[in-house]
Amino acid sequence: MAAGGGPQASAAAETPAAAAAAPSGLSARYRRFTPAEAAIDRGLCLARTWADGRGGQCQRFPASGSLFCKMHLLGGPGQEQWRVHGHVDGPIPEDMYRKFEMNADNRGGDKVDLSAWKKRRLVSREDAMDMDPRMLVNFTKDSGYSGEKWKIIRERLLNNTGDKAKAVETLLQEQASDLWTEVMRIQRSEGEARARLLQ
Repeated sequence: MAAGGGPQASAAAETPAAAAAAPSGLSARYRRFTPAEAAIDRGLCLARTWADGRGGQCQRFPASGSLFCKMHLLGGPGQEQWRVHGHVDGPIPEDMYRKFEMNADNRGGDKVDLSAWKKRRLVSREDAMDMDPRMLVNFTKDSGYSGEKWKIIRERLLNNTGDKAKAVETLLQEQASDLWTEVMRIQRSEGEARARLLQ
């Protein structure tokens, strides 16, 4: 498979057997906007999604005999929708990568509205796993986790069709991402303040 499912990937590479053999050695550049290997569900569509600018995985089931759901297969050969954000095992198209970067910069800068983050509470893996599904759903709602990904995760938890461990892993990844973004924002802000003092 070319570059883990990039635009040069052949139709033959979109078989379930090819998915198991897909390379997981993405560069750090792309891993930043890709779910962690442990969080990728090989039973779901393998299209990368926007996921509030963090990069996620489509939560739909793949079409029969394909790695992608019907929606991500729309567009015809070479123009499929999964190519917009890429395959979770492959690179991100350059124009979309720049959008991910701009979004991350805006989230990390002073321009971002931090009120949603301020209401987020940190939770440990152990505490999250100790919560019953309804309590975990309420925690994610109260903490401001939103978007299609969280809607689907909450529905699955409430219907007892979701994997609680994967939901907790997703929560912890978002917490880590938010904390790192805040650290970078503070460092950038302190660096700018230091530069102004030295002028």
